[in-house]
Amino acid sequence: MVAELRRLLIESERLADRDRNGSLVLRDDERHYLRRVLRLRAGAPVAVVDGRGHLWEGWLQEEGELLLPGRCETTVPAKTPQLGLAIALVRRGMDDVMRMACELGVDCIQPLQATRCTPQAEYKPERWGLILKEAVEQCERLWMPRLLPLSSTNDWWSTPDSNDALAIATTRLEGLTALGPWLQRETPENHCVWLAIGPEGGWDPQEQAHAVGEGWSPISLSEDILRSSTAAIAGVAALSSWRRKALTTEQF
Repeated sequence: MVAELRRLLIESERLADRDRNGSLVLRDDERHYLRRVLRLRAGAPVAVVDGRGHLWEGWLQEEGELLLPGRCETTVPAKTPQLGLAIALVRRGMDDVMRMACELGVDCIQPLQATRCTPQAEYKPERWGLILKEAVEQCERLWMPRLLPLSSTNDWWSTPDSNDALAIATTRLEGLTALGPWLQRETPENHCVWLAIGPEGGWDPQEQAHAVGEGWSPISLSEDILRSSTAAIAGVAALSSWRRKALTTEQF
């Protein structure tokens, strides 16, 4: 597959509905993206991903269809351990967090309703789903991050699997371990490594205590106080770098 091919994410359920010749009718927004935005003409090759590790090469047709004959050309298993970002709703920056978390390799995103979330911090799953789709296409990922439904912190602290590694970013506590050293103690055998980021006003003390009681390790992301969106991206970048090094070490 040529790396320069423009990518289009199409759900696996729709790909299964191709006719016997391999033709798939495109939606209006998909036709607009390919024809008007990318200015592709009939016969142009297009890389198609399903967000579940599969990649096809198709060709744009005159009738607003995409020709995808045969089986997928590439299958890539999901990376392990998975990386999870649990982030409290914030007033500004959630769109950027979604996009950059996807670009940095996060596998699962859990929006949280925290005690100190502001009323202006809105939950926008449809918008964020579109941002994640566009980010997958842009950064050439084969796996679409899972965007989980909104949950309250108290309901969610105990939700992760018992084999997951759990870190909650916080400040103003004595003896906090930095995220880097904490990650060095973790192993790739963890099913998922979760990082929880609080709202603009920080975690409520009882909320944080509840998390710690459920096995979440308080960690520090910086000596300075970071905006929630900045903290999320800084933390995700550290997780991504740690996994890449861990997987590279396993190969030798």
